[in-house]
Amino acid sequence: MKKEKKAIPEIEIFNDHPDFAFQEDRYREVVLGFLRENPLKVKSLALIFVTDDYLRDLHRQYLDDDSYSDVMTFNLGDGPEVEGEIYISVDRARIQAAEYGVALEEEIARLIVHGLLHLQGYDDRTEAERQQMRKLEDRFLEKILSASRNR
Repeated sequence: MKKEKKAIPEIEIFNDHPDFAFQEDRYREVVLGFLRENPLKVKSLALIFVTDDYLRDLHRQYLDDDSYSDVMTFNLGDGPEVEGEIYISVDRARIQAAEYGVALEEEIARLIVHGLLHLQGYDDRTEAERQQMRKLEDRFLEKILSASRNR
């Protein structure tokens, strides 16, 4: 049997953070690595790096929650393929990277995977859901990061 080849989604990366420089290819590879290991069908995806205040405003506007968040996702499509946006607070990622003792790049990779899992339908409202998502994040990150080290 011939394995069906997945279409490569359109991936756009926007940096709306005033103090953040990065190599776009690294985060694009996180998305592609996740999709290689996962059945999620993505037509297009935008990664948007923002400040804490920007993401807090989105959180308040769309979730009626005035707290800070590290990542928010939106699926703008109505078909079988995801047309998503993942907003990531660089400020929150920096705090969490220091807290967890990991590089900023790794924490942002985790947040990208977290956002992709949300687009796939996973939720993290309860402790059990948070634990399940964390296990999936760990599994996908290990595969993605080990594959990138072997290149």
